[in-house]
Amino acid sequence: MMISKYSFHVLFLILLVSFSFSYAHFRHITPKEIDPKSFNSHSSPLSPSLTSKGSGLLSGSSSSKDSSLFDNLSSSNASGSSKISDSSSVSTNSKGFAFSGSFRGSGSLSGSTNSGASNNKEFNINLKANLGGCFSKVFAFGDSYTDTGNARLIGILKSFVGAVLTRRASQGGNSNFKLGGRSSNGRMVVDFLCDSLNISTPIPYKAISSDFDFDSNSGVNFAVGGATSLSGDFFVNHKIGHTLMWKGIPLGFQTQIEWFNHFVTRIACKRKTEEECKAEMGKHLIWLGQMGVDDFARVIGSSVSMRWLTDITVNHISKILTTLLDSGGKFVVVQGLPPVGCCPLSKLLTPQSEKDEMGCSLVINRAVMAHNELLQKTLEDFRVRHGTEVTISYADYFNAYKAIMGNLAGFGFSDGSQACCGVGGGLLNFNLHNLCGMTGTTACENPSNHVHWDGLHLTEAMHKQITRLFLHGGYCKPSFDDIISRQRNSGT
Repeated sequence: MMISKYSFHVLFLILLVSFSFSYAHFRHITPKEIDPKSFNSHSSPLSPSLTSKGSGLLSGSSSSKDSSLFDNLSSSNASGSSKISDSSSVSTNSKGFAFSGSFRGSGSLSGSTNSGASNNKEFNINLKANLGGCFSKVFAFGDSYTDTGNARLIGILKSFVGAVLTRRASQGGNSNFKLGGRSSNGRMVVDFLCDSLNISTPIPYKAISSDFDFDSNSGVNFAVGGATSLSGDFFVNHKIGHTLMWKGIPLGFQTQIEWFNHFVTRIACKRKTEEECKAEMGKHLIWLGQMGVDDFARVIGSSVSMRWLTDITVNHISKILTTLLDSGGKFVVVQGLPPVGCCPLSKLLTPQSEKDEMGCSLVINRAVMAHNELLQKTLEDFRVRHGTEVTISYADYFNAYKAIMGNLAGFGFSDGSQACCGVGGGLLNFNLHNLCGMTGTTACENPSNHVHWDGLHLTEAMHKQITRLFLHGGYCKPSFDDIISRQRNSGT
């Protein structure tokens, strides 16, 4: 989309005003309550009292017992400190790890791909230690941080994204690895997870053919890049949201529930009784990748209430989790959100007065922290209801990300701010109107030294280190070792 210099300045002024209003409302206003369960494409989070004043703020809330989360997080800067800190912090492991070893997953390559990794032996670890042979299948859900091909297969990636995927081998990617449709320069968390289990990466749901053999396959990936908690109708009706690298109306997370139900009834449990089906699903690992990053990315700078968006997103995660547990799932990992306010996109669209000392968006990261807090409370409710029959682990993406950013060199990185693939140079190397793959953009020579790939997504090297912290660094609660132990003791 071409925008004149005059229009761009007007857009920036609107964004500045919008963020100012958002910050004021986070600190001082308790918006009109909206029950996310009752939300549909026809309902609206518009607050008459606010829109009548011309602010256009889309206002909603958590339930009253959770609304204080935002108030507490918003007031965290009252003392003058603007450092991000997730209130549900998992203690950082004092040992850093950087792993090496063979990668025998789908299309994987033997050896380390992080050419910029530290040579400090303290950071070496075998990613596969004690994990091989535990789970034979993984069922994955999420957004573009987990999707390994569904968005590409259903045609919702813009053409320039497809172009950069085909050129990626000559831009620092792994020429022996089939990227398929990943929003990165290589493997992602789900790929490294499966490699640690010594199984192939799950096939994208939309790549399943008529002769698909469930027994000989390593699972299915239902995640879709660009997926949002907000319905497609919401974006159309309110004319908001950046389309970024995706075409048209985004798919909602509800689509992944529908795909999963179809897969279970038509393929996985075909000719099985309900009891046999649940027993089968109970053997495997269910991985709920982060959900909500694409929501935040699309509405940055708009008048959508972050509080209301958090409610909607966690409600969708709850629905997916309910479906999976009702289907017999027993071993589930649910990722929280990373500091979305620290990606180049957020930094670009955030006024300087609303940034912390790392240049990250305070408003966005406060919303992310509240999302993670509410998500953990929701997961605990599930644990109480289901008891010891199921294991639900929370993967603390926020604090794992912070641990890496606090020791970039130790984790093998030299740049934590620039997009590797972009244009413009400077602090961010990111232009909202000239995204990675468009004419004029280039990829850096050493992606393994960078945290950010294209301004919204992470590099393979960052996914690799995040996975390591999830599996071996103490950033899953219960720990991944506990999950493995419980799976082995269950006899499944």
